[in-house]
Amino acid sequence: MNNKNTINTVLSSLSASTAGFMESSGHQIPISFNSVSNIDFQSASINFIESYYVISDPPYNQNYRYSAYSDNLKADDYLNLMQKAFGNMKSVIIHYPEPTINLLPSVTYTSCTESVSWVYNSNTAKQSRQISWWNCKPDFRKVGQDYKNPNDKRIVERIAAGKQARLYDWWDIPQVKNVSKEKSGNPHPCPIPEEVARRIILTTTQEGDVIVDPFAGSGTILKVAKNLNRKYIGFEIDPVYFEYMKSIGL
Repeated sequence: MNNKNTINTVLSSLSASTAGFMESSGHQIPISFNSVSNIDFQSASINFIESYYVISDPPYNQNYRYSAYSDNLKADDYLNLMQKAFGNMKSVIIHYPEPTINLLPSVTYTSCTESVSWVYNSNTAKQSRQISWWNCKPDFRKVGQDYKNPNDKRIVERIAAGKQARLYDWWDIPQVKNVSKEKSGNPHPCPIPEEVARRIILTTTQEGDVIVDPFAGSGTILKVAKNLNRKYIGFEIDPVYFEYMKSIGL
């Protein structure tokens, strides 16, 4: 039996600017579009509609030392957390390849509609992550890139005409490291690159669509959503990351 998605609790009589409510000291506090809340998403009730997208790089349950979250849940508890975040929703999930194959179908209650390998050079054992789409499908024609065979006669003609190749199903995008300009001032140890978020959002959504990140971290997905004229709703339990998001205008 499919569990009810926590974010998918439907409320009535909400204004057009109100996405839902969060509980605090027995009171319901409105959650607005284009906002971030310093709470566990599981304590929020969001009025979800079909045009909303849950796009997130969730915790991987690999015992990473977060200051405000235990990344070492029992298997059933982790499955339950992920189901509450993504179950039955239009979702784009960034995760390692093995959980994408073995876990996420049980999380989303459906089959994957598209998958991309995000590859990068690093000194760690893992050199890639999977970006997978569930209950929605990207259009890779919306974002262009350079052709890989620019000396081919036909490709030379296309380049001269100002054309680009569509995105492929692997994205070679460097990680954000301590020496990266994108990391400057960001307290999160491993934020996703803005280019990864940009490609996901542009290929999957339209301007004005609503994007929810239940594991917002330092807000990369929300920041890019805002810059691309999408509405956003974010949740993050770590107060340090939350204050950073406020400092960059989220």
